[in-house]
Amino acid sequence: MTRSHEPLIRLARFKVEELQKQMAELDRSRQSLIDQIERLEASVPEEQAAATEFKEGFIAYGSYAQAVIKRKENIRLSLDEVEVQADALRARLSEAFQELKKYELLEERRLARIEEAVRQAEQDELDEIAQIRHSRPH
Repeated sequence: MTRSHEPLIRLARFKVEELQKQMAELDRSRQSLIDQIERLEASVPEEQAAATEFKEGFIAYGSYAQAVIKRKENIRLSLDEVEVQADALRARLSEAFQELKKYELLEERRLARIEEAVRQAEQDELDEIAQIRHSRPH
């Protein structure tokens, strides 16, 4: 009989789980960056309102607005980088999952062959018993 594929299945399952953990980490990073952008965007109206109250505030607001724009650009670049990493990781995860399924299918087939061999051996034994009984004089 062929050897069990269980060690390969365990290894492939471990690989899938590790890649899923990495994907979850990237998802958290992505969400953190999105949250940062949203906080920056939410702060702009507050700063605009404060800037209109005082002449000095209006002058400082220009610098603030430029800093917010630059920060959002940097965050968006980071977000793009996370997306590229996520795309590559999704491809690796898909391959790992396909590999796991392949080993699981091979193991299912191996077990089915064993079951069939056992059934056939039992049937052969029953046929032999029937033949012996049939060949005996009554």
